[in-house]
Amino acid sequence: MIGLFLEDMKPGTIIPQGTYTFTDENIRAYSTAFAPVGFHMNAGEAAQGLFGKTAAAGFHTCSAWMARFVATNAKARAAAEAAGEVLPDIGPSPGISNIRWPRPVHAGDEIAYRSTIIATRALASRPGWGMVTFRAEGHNQAGVLVMSFEGRVLVQSRGATPA
Repeated sequence: MIGLFLEDMKPGTIIPQGTYTFTDENIRAYSTAFAPVGFHMNAGEAAQGLFGKTAAAGFHTCSAWMARFVATNAKARAAAEAAGEVLPDIGPSPGISNIRWPRPVHAGDEIAYRSTIIATRALASRPGWGMVTFRAEGHNQAGVLVMSFEGRVLVQSRGATPA
């Protein structure tokens, strides 16, 4: 995760991940492909619904977070590699929980994404690896939380034997 070993991950660390701007076009395209519900795709139907206008699918906001996460991770790893640092192997994620979409996202909203490290621990079942727990968030241009979840990812420890 961002080119760091488990021992480098400190609870409370905030990792900014950039922004994504939602547009009528990308909301409609995502929703057509993955969430074909009227209030995501049709302005007329959305006007009659709970949000009063077209809203992005919740998983669209999560997909935008993932794209920002991958880009942030790639940039950090490239910088560390260019500096001659040893990089940890990239581990899998055992999942996410507590996903929330407390406010709708509409065309024109620019969402700023970040992840905050909550906890780290070594894994007895996987020597040389640990678990990092983080909170992912997206805030709109007014600073209002629009998406959050808790994630976990396996991270290699320093001195672990490379795979």
